Amino acid sequence: MWVVIVVILVLALIACLCYILILKRDLKEILRADRMKQVFLTNISHEIRVPLKAVLGLSNIISKEDLYLSKNEKHNISDQMNYNANLIGTLINEVMIFTDVNEGGQQLRIESFSPNELCRRCLEANMYSIYHRQDVKLNFKRELNDEFFVNNDRHLIELILNKLILMSCRFTEEGEILVGCNTSEHTDSLTIYVADTGGGIPENRKKNMYTWFDNPEDMNDEAELDLSICQRVAQKLGGVLLLDDKYARRGTRMMLILPLKH
Repeated sequence: MWVVIVVILVLALIACLCYILILKRDLKEILRADRMKQVFLTNISHEIRVPLKAVLGLSNIISKEDLYLSKNEKHNISDQMNYNANLIGTLINEVMIFTDVNEGGQQLRIESFSPNELCRRCLEANMYSIYHRQDVKLNFKRELNDEFFVNNDRHLIELILNKLILMSCRFTEEGEILVGCNTSEHTDSLTIYVADTGGGIPENRKKNMYTWFDNPEDMNDEAELDLSICQRVAQKLGGVLLLDDKYARRGTRMMLILPLKH
């Protein structure tokens, strides 16, 4: 009789210990997720303030009644305001994507579009990023026919491409930022790439480029956050974001590889 009671008590104790370990693991995961959201929101808050401040400054300039502006100056201010407004929109979309990816997400909005047109539109939207850098050129390499169309979520692909171009603009002081797309690099896939002549990604960071979602405490800079989000979105699209290890030039070449859907 006593043996049975002891066995029951031991089993009950083991069950309690297992339950405590499960609760401890769940609590650790909750705290990690909370930390990740805090870091993300802090980063986004900082990023939004920069273009918002620029828009406010430009609006104050054009509101002066006694100010005369030439046609070129008006065009320049308009370009700056459009660029910063688009940047704010991209950052807001990033918040939505971040929430969408982490909470299961909504269904993809599949539509037919031209990859060439998408690349050109993203380049044009980010042209002001290098406006004050005369030694940097934003170029598009045409490898596909303009009549070539693919089916995928254009909005999400545009978000990834905008982030990659912005990062290249941030770290490239001279040379070229080249955007292009093709179907020849990877079988049955569309490859959209952004290549630059910047400083490149340090060797000690390459292994941890997309691990921010696993270790937010170890994030060194916002570029890792951007790449982590881009990778998550790429996976949502059924694709992958890769660093081109065979890129022979100085700098970085990132590839967004997506399956061709019919």
